[in-house]
Amino acid sequence: MNLAFADPVEWWLEVLPTTQATAWQQSQHCATPRSQWNTYVNRVCLNAVLVWLQAESTADVKVESPSALPAVWDVVNGMAIRIGTKRCVVLPSEAIDSSELEVPQEWVDIPSWAADYYLAVQVKLAHPSSPSLETQWLRVWGYTTHQDLKTIATYDPVDRTYCLEMRSLTTDLNAFWVTLQFCPEAQTRAAIVPLPELTATQAQSLLQRLGNAAIAFPRLAIPFTLWGALLEQESWHQELYQRRIQRDQPSSMRRIVHLSQWFQRQVEASWLALEALYEGYEGAPPELSFRSALDSRESEVTQGKLIELSSQLDSQAESQTVMLRVGLKTEIAEPIRVVVQLHPSSSDVFLPANLTLSLLSDTGETLQSVQTTEQDNYIQLRRFRCPVGTAFSLQIQWEDSTVVEDFIV
Repeated sequence: MNLAFADPVEWWLEVLPTTQATAWQQSQHCATPRSQWNTYVNRVCLNAVLVWLQAESTADVKVESPSALPAVWDVVNGMAIRIGTKRCVVLPSEAIDSSELEVPQEWVDIPSWAADYYLAVQVKLAHPSSPSLETQWLRVWGYTTHQDLKTIATYDPVDRTYCLEMRSLTTDLNAFWVTLQFCPEAQTRAAIVPLPELTATQAQSLLQRLGNAAIAFPRLAIPFTLWGALLEQESWHQELYQRRIQRDQPSSMRRIVHLSQWFQRQVEASWLALEALYEGYEGAPPELSFRSALDSRESEVTQGKLIELSSQLDSQAESQTVMLRVGLKTEIAEPIRVVVQLHPSSSDVFLPANLTLSLLSDTGETLQSVQTTEQDNYIQLRRFRCPVGTAFSLQIQWEDSTVVEDFIV
């Protein structure tokens, strides 16, 4: 990558074909073609701008939460980079002109996402599969602060962005470095209204709904206060990303649940205690049959997860939410006993008819299965025992919808 001045106050960065190829390869596991392209553009931008910032800054420059970036780029544009003590959000745009800077609301109104500075980057890239004779480049052309976005920018409620015209940005990048070095106490941030706290039940309901990759723009599907609160909890954000990419992933790429860790209270974010799943439920949770199946003792643990099943048969979209429960009981020198049940969500009385719950071996062989009838309020697999290290899967099928959960004891 070459760095060159086109103007004393801005930077142009040439992008090498090898950088593009690597970024494209790293962008293949995405939920939608749109998020794949967004990930590609952001990866190219990150690789180029990071080199520039590290070359120009005397302070330490590093990417914030690099492992979380795929989840970010699945739903929103931009990335956070820390320069010394200041947080900077880099925002690539493929717009032909640079008349304004558009900043997604997430980077401004989620307290843990907000930054001190926002860098505008114009990008010219071709698709990696379509070689171009023209040079591919990035142009870093201006910046602003969080305070200016909140006080000067125009908020667009349709696509939830803050828009700041070019005349309101600082286009002299030399001023950016001077401010960072000599004015570390400069006021850069405005006050942010705190977001509401979601209950575990609310979060799981939103994850079930937005985890469907058919929703191309989940960030616009619910009110921002709920969306922002969901993203602010990193575990929920990661769970949303995993749900959105899971359908297109081979079994080797799916997230595996480590059951033995449940006894040490190390439970994956999407698996909740029954009390949390039935939060707000009128009456006692229907769990007695589950507890009795385990012969309740101190060395047992029970967790549940909401599963959304979406059907498109006969061009009619329909969805059902069910509750998968897994109970474990361990005894000294004995394999772990496993009980698996499927219940309707707390708002339903019966499971949908013709729903099948199956136990699969680690090779995909069906070991046992059970199917619902017209008015089943739950179904259960035969209890089974597993030595530590055993892998298995649970498969839920309803009409044309299939969900698979992978486990290792």
